[in-house]
Amino acid sequence: MEHTRLSSKDLITIQDLKEHLLLLQKSVDEDEGRYLVRVLRKLSITRRRITPQILAKLIEESLKEESKTKSLLVTIFPSTLIKEDEKEGEEKEMQIEIEKEKEEEEEEEEKGQQQRNIIIQAKYPEEKAYLQLLSLLELFKLKDYENALKLCEFSIDFIEKKNRRTLDSFFSKVFFYYSRINEILGHSKLIRKKLLSAYRTSTLRRDVSTQAVLINCLLRNYLQFNLYDQGDKLISKSQFPPNSLNSQHVRYLYYLGRIKAIQLDYTESFRCLREAKRKAPRAGARGFRLSVNKFLCIVQLLTGEIPEIELFMEKDLQKYLQPYFELTSAVRTGNLGDFKKVVLREAKVFKADQTYSLILRLRQNVIKTGLKKLNSAYSRISFEDISKKLQLDSSDSVESICSKAIFDGVIDAIINHEEKYIKFKEMGDLYSTLIPQKAFGQRIKFCLNIHNTAVKNMRFPEELLKEQEEIDTEEGKEQLKELEKMSTNNEEGKGDFDQGEPGNL
Repeated sequence: MEHTRLSSKDLITIQDLKEHLLLLQKSVDEDEGRYLVRVLRKLSITRRRITPQILAKLIEESLKEESKTKSLLVTIFPSTLIKEDEKEGEEKEMQIEIEKEKEEEEEEEEKGQQQRNIIIQAKYPEEKAYLQLLSLLELFKLKDYENALKLCEFSIDFIEKKNRRTLDSFFSKVFFYYSRINEILGHSKLIRKKLLSAYRTSTLRRDVSTQAVLINCLLRNYLQFNLYDQGDKLISKSQFPPNSLNSQHVRYLYYLGRIKAIQLDYTESFRCLREAKRKAPRAGARGFRLSVNKFLCIVQLLTGEIPEIELFMEKDLQKYLQPYFELTSAVRTGNLGDFKKVVLREAKVFKADQTYSLILRLRQNVIKTGLKKLNSAYSRISFEDISKKLQLDSSDSVESICSKAIFDGVIDAIINHEEKYIKFKEMGDLYSTLIPQKAFGQRIKFCLNIHNTAVKNMRFPEELLKEQEEIDTEEGKEQLKELEKMSTNNEEGKGDFDQGEPGNL
């Protein structure tokens, strides 16, 4: 395989990747999972540094010629190398870059490359799976989905045949990209059976990471085709692993909140979406945070509450949340005309966000808000005036709307059916009811929940643990010395008693 000239930074990256392979070897030899975890934690940083040229060089040096992994990757990466060369531009620009890099190489190679020249051959399946995962990430970054799909299928078969628990973390990541690539290519329906069978297998093997990923992939698949009942059955028949990664737990809460919102369980939906927003990363993941904020806004409006303005004021999301801000202002004022205008004007946006069906349910909330304002302003009002104030289509439905509002406890009034008017009762003191107590109860539960989750997720520094271990060992040594003294004293006492000395009688 022919390679383009590598810069000194690329050579340093290759040495870092070889160190990762050495850590994987050490993890298998010493049966220590912490080395594997250390490599996977650096994966987000590593994927930004790798290029097709780096991977091609690493594959050639690390894998044997008879390896099936190498034969597959060698056939994939020549095409990506050509694409990269075309993107870089003309040959003149390449020559200028090479001349600049020569000066850097003379200084950096002597300091970095010559000091550590790692020679390694992949001998364990974990190392091959790591190289396959790096290649998959690079193909996904280059949007070469066909080759990425081939590599996903090869990796899944490779890991299933090996059946090693140290490969579970690689298995989960490969399945995540397998589901995502098929979704991009429009093959989501075709992989549903395979995802279900893989979930059953991972449950039997107690593979926590793969279980969490596959549950989220299946829920996303069901939501894509509006199969909410099947998604609800999956949630009821399965149990999400409590020890899964935070990223997977946040996704699960988001999908669960969407399903509960469709099923009219707005309280549970709001709880799940609010927790997903709180646990989501503040930096990055802009698309996920944006989608969570959209559904959280609609669900909170459906519960009868008005979202805080801070929800719409995030710097990187403010532009995309503008339609939802206008919708919220229309619901808050109880103006049905403004609500209809916003829905008609932004219908394409709401349908693309898959929130249109939930937004149509807000019509009743807008009417209820308008009736509350009329209750505070009027003691008696006719049906025709209500129709004009709320901008209803006709006054015929005003009577049924008002009766439903009275039944739901939105307003306290009496309807005169003969004269066609409604008489509102005087509003009592809100603080004499149980409403403030319930509100404080909800806030207290929320704070306690945050405290409990924070305690569960606490991590203690290694230095404190080492100091505690040293203290424990010193205390143990002192206790052993005291026990030895006690045993020697007891033995001496027994000897004196057996000899029949008068002092021991």
